[in-house]
Amino acid sequence: MKIRVLIGIIFLLLQVGSIIYARFIPERFFCWAPYDTHVKFEVFVTIDGKTLSPEDTEARYNYKMRGWEQRSIDNIFSLISQYERTYGKADNAQVLITYAVNGHEEKEWRFSHE
Repeated sequence: MKIRVLIGIIFLLLQVGSIIYARFIPERFFCWAPYDTHVKFEVFVTIDGKTLSPEDTEARYNYKMRGWEQRSIDNIFSLISQYERTYGKADNAQVLITYAVNGHEEKEWRFSHE
């Protein structure tokens, strides 16, 4: 019986630790309240001087590239950065994201290959 109680306590401590950790990282995965921001965004990708269409951009990243995101914008930054550092590395794409968090002033984010 004691081993079951110990396993239960360890499990609960791991859960609490994960939640506390998630509150302090930008992506906010595994938070109890991950939908605390709303982001309006649009992604523009240019390869060899040609700007990709919205459909081509969505196909490239396999994710919507315009509209509302109910999670942290860092999730989209992460998705694009991971793709560009792996599969898209040879394309040398220039990526610009325009976004506004919770209706505040619009900002820009650019992917850098450095």
